[in-house]
Amino acid sequence: MAERTILVVDDDFRLHRLMQLILERAGYRVVTASTGEEGVEKVEADPPDLVLMDVMMPGIDGFEATTKIRRLPVGRHLPIIFLSARDEADAKIRGLRGGGDDYVTKPVKAGELLARIEVQLREEAPALGQLVTVFGSRPGVGCTSVAVNLGLALHDISDRDVLLIDWQRPIGDLALFLGLGNSRAMEAILPQVEELDTRMFSRVMGQFSKVLQEYATGVWFLSGAAEPATAKQMTNELLDRVLELALIKADYVVLDGGTYFSWDKPPLVASPGGVNVCVLSPDPKSVDRAHIALRDVNLMEHSFWPLLNFWDSSSDGRERVSENLGTPLKGCLPDEGERAAAALNEGVPLYLAEPESQFSQEMREAAGLVHRALQ
Repeated sequence: MAERTILVVDDDFRLHRLMQLILERAGYRVVTASTGEEGVEKVEADPPDLVLMDVMMPGIDGFEATTKIRRLPVGRHLPIIFLSARDEADAKIRGLRGGGDDYVTKPVKAGELLARIEVQLREEAPALGQLVTVFGSRPGVGCTSVAVNLGLALHDISDRDVLLIDWQRPIGDLALFLGLGNSRAMEAILPQVEELDTRMFSRVMGQFSKVLQEYATGVWFLSGAAEPATAKQMTNELLDRVLELALIKADYVVLDGGTYFSWDKPPLVASPGGVNVCVLSPDPKSVDRAHIALRDVNLMEHSFWPLLNFWDSSSDGRERVSENLGTPLKGCLPDEGERAAAALNEGVPLYLAEPESQFSQEMREAAGLVHRALQ
C-alpha cells in the first residue's frame, strides 16, 4: 500500500515534532502547517490522506479552517480529526457539526490517536463510474438523441448500470425523448448538492437516489431543468457535486451537455476518467463549429470525439467532414428521417424502437468504442 500522508495543522512546534515522531514510526508521511490559512493552502496544493487540526490558532481557528477545506473539491471527503486542549462538550459538538470526523483532546495518547486515524483511513472509497459527456457543435444536431441512445447502447453492450443526466440549459429535453413527463428532479436536487459536505453526504446521496427515475433495468435518468430560472443554478461547481454522487451510483454516467458553445467553460471530463463526444451534422456551419471546438480543447488532457449525425450513407460526406475537421470521425449515424420522428412522437428511443436498423448498429459500434476506451 502506498504511504499515507497526514497533515498536522497546529501552531505549537513541539506538537509538530511529537506528531512526526509518533506518526512516522507508524509508517505515515507527515506534513505540517502552523496556521489555519497555511493548512488550507496545503490541502488545496497537495491533498493529504488525513488532517489533524488544532482548534485554537492565530488567524483563522481550526473550525474556520475546516469549513474552508470542506468547500474545496478535494476537501469534501477528506478525514479531519480535531486535536484540542478544550474538553468542553460544546467545543466537541461544534467541531463535529462543523465538518470534523473525530475530536481528540490533548494531551494526546499515541495509541488512541493511531487507532482513531486507522478508523478514518480504513473505509475504502466506493468504486467510481466513468463519465461520457455529449455536446452538440450547434443547436439542432441531435445531441440529446445521441446521449439517450448512446446510454442505452452502452448498457446493452457492457451490461453495466448507466445513468443519463440532462444538463441542458435553459430547459432539458431528455425526458421527452424517453416519453416521460418532467419530474422537476433538477429543481429538487440542486439545493441539496449546494450544501454537500462530508457530514451530510449520506443524506444527500439518499435524496439523490430518490429523484432518479428508472427507465429500464440498469438504466436511470436525472431529468433536466423544468424552467429557465433553474439554469442560473446550473454551474460547473454544482455539476461537479452532482457527478460526485452520480459516479458512485452508476458504472457509466452519460451527460447531455447541450451545445458546446453555450458554456463559458464547457464541463469537459479529463482523461482517463471519461470521454467527450461532440455531435455534429454534415452541414458546413456545424462542421466549422466542431472544428473550432476541437481547437478549443486541450487534446492532451481530454479525449474529444467527433460523432457525425444525420449522415447520408449514399454520399461522400463522411470523408469530406473528416478532412475539414482534421481528425477521424468516431462514428457516423445515418439520418433516419421519418422513423426518428415517429420514435420521438411515441416517446421510444430509436435504439429500442428499431434495434436492427443501421442507426442502432452504428450506435452499438460507437458505444463499443467508448466502452473499450474506458476499460
